Amino acid sequence: MSEQTTEATATESADGTRPRSRRPLLFVGIAVLLVAAVVAAVLTFRAFGSSTPAEAVSATVPVEVTVAHVPAKTTIGVIVTLGDGEGSEWNEAAQGALVAERRLALGGTDVALVTKNDGGTAAGGTAAVESLAKSGVAGIVVASSGSHVSGALTAAAAKGIPVVLPYAPAEKDSWSTAPAAGSISTAMTTALGDADAPLLVDLGGGAPAGLRVAHVLDGDDTADAAALATTVAERTGATSNEEDADADAKTVTPDSDAVVVSGSAQRQGAFVAALQAENVTVPVVLTPDATSPAFGAALVEAGGSLSGAFRTVGVATDDARALASDAGGRAMSAFLGGVRVLAGDQDAENLTGDQPFSAVAGAADSRSHDAVIALVRAVGSARSVEPADVTDALATLDLDADAGIAGPALDFTRQQALGTPATVLAASAQQLGLRPASTASGDGTGSGSDAARTASLVWFDDSSTD
Repeated sequence: MSEQTTEATATESADGTRPRSRRPLLFVGIAVLLVAAVVAAVLTFRAFGSSTPAEAVSATVPVEVTVAHVPAKTTIGVIVTLGDGEGSEWNEAAQGALVAERRLALGGTDVALVTKNDGGTAAGGTAAVESLAKSGVAGIVVASSGSHVSGALTAAAAKGIPVVLPYAPAEKDSWSTAPAAGSISTAMTTALGDADAPLLVDLGGGAPAGLRVAHVLDGDDTADAAALATTVAERTGATSNEEDADADAKTVTPDSDAVVVSGSAQRQGAFVAALQAENVTVPVVLTPDATSPAFGAALVEAGGSLSGAFRTVGVATDDARALASDAGGRAMSAFLGGVRVLAGDQDAENLTGDQPFSAVAGAADSRSHDAVIALVRAVGSARSVEPADVTDALATLDLDADAGIAGPALDFTRQQALGTPATVLAASAQQLGLRPASTASGDGTGSGSDAARTASLVWFDDSSTD
């Protein structure tokens, strides 16, 4: 574990998972499909001592999504990272792609998803694209993040297959619907507020581009989270060492007034739990990986509290968006209606077909959903499943809530399709009641407690930083 003083600068296995077959839809609960009203309760968030009452609005747009001129047997590829490799934190969030598939089916658009596992390696991503190309996919959603995604992007570019990345920056011939690096840095600076000497704890995520910090602690893969948290507590004044008369122990002088944590969602969650155990009270700001459902699960698994005072940055893609009384709120309500419909289908399975969808319904994410909707819109615009045609059509699209996406508008005339800047996000452990919680049937990896598997946070704009 090494320490240095710096200004942070930019740093930025295919298996045999089977394709999802088309199954007859179970049109049960028609009243649910219409989603006449999402919730009637008033819910209160509490973030950093302030409360913001909000009431869920009705979904006045239909759950079904209709896209004209989509050829029969259109197939979209989805690449995920299973296990505990780089990018695996988005595995459950990627299940939102299935919600898009079902909403399209309800609207009469027959689309199938084919899922491949990249194993968290560049070679695995290359092999996954090779396999998907043989399946005749019109486009690919790479629902992972990290340096290894370059393998999939290089292979897809060579074959002319369009790629949308909901959780990672774009490279080569692809489009990103994740926040731009510059806006992330700006939002993190805002989250730090008046802090003069932030301490970056690098858990493998590198230094956030452009973010100024005073000190850096290197928490490599072998670093003990508890020991690292003790050091942070000392450096921020949460604890102090008492001199031992029989030793040359020295009191650590606090030199940091805020903490920035960079790394995978799993490592961030475990480390935040360790910080809570050390009673660290200075502002704790997390990189956008924390918006993954894996963060809350790891936090609970490590004995931490979901009600802790921590922030991250990102855009409004979580369930709290449904509380807004505008088109975006209604669009998110419709997406959540789709989640409920799919979770209520006892035959619906997750992307890899090894669990019922109901087991991951609490984590299915609107970002992966919107990536699928965008590719299918491009197919409809091109009236073709040929990747070259779909690529050309996608590059002309400018989508908003009217197109069926649940998150902010996406402009695919730019490689950075998400133009909405990142803002500071706070978390609430209070569930909104807008989607079913994931059943405690496991996460497909055979690890983790039931409480951790079903743990979840709702991220929302933190108005206290305005």
